[in-house]
Amino acid sequence: KTPLAGLMMYREMLEEEGLDDRTRKKFLQKMKQQSEKLDWILQSLFKMVNLEQGAVVFEAEPLPVRETIQDAVSAVWDKADRKGIRILTESFPNRLLFHNRKWTAEVLVNLLENAVKYTKSGGEIHICVNPLEIYTQIAIQDTGMGIPKEEQTEIFKRFYRSPRVENLEGSGIGLYLSRLILEQEKG
Repeated sequence: KTPLAGLMMYREMLEEEGLDDRTRKKFLQKMKQQSEKLDWILQSLFKMVNLEQGAVVFEAEPLPVRETIQDAVSAVWDKADRKGIRILTESFPNRLLFHNRKWTAEVLVNLLENAVKYTKSGGEIHICVNPLEIYTQIAIQDTGMGIPKEEQTEIFKRFYRSPRVENLEGSGIGLYLSRLILEQEKG
């Protein structure tokens, strides 16, 4: 179930004699996908440790939030498009928010990737920016499977995976990492 186990399995299959070129290419492609997953997990773990230890310094400044949201949407657009999922953003005035563009975009990418992952083909993801009196809320809503009320406080814990999605791809790192980033940014 882990990328490393997948890599080892495909390597063993490639060592078998008599594989045709088509099958060999298929296994190499699978190995590439597993390597990319492993790289993502390792990068996320490094970020997680650095954030937990306070080794990351967030240099935030007033920046237009629209560009940060566009960065995040661009990062997941292809995955959503391949599943036939529409990403819709309600019109909003471009506001300056005190944030770090790179780290805030990473939080939004984590949320959007989950929305794409758990939304069936043909679904929708809505992004709404709500300027409130003390802060600005960025809300992401999808037409996916949803999160039971009793799990909503659990999903941001390190390595938490809902029993409902244990057979789906995921590590339980993305939302925890998002929480750490937002806490560091005072978001």
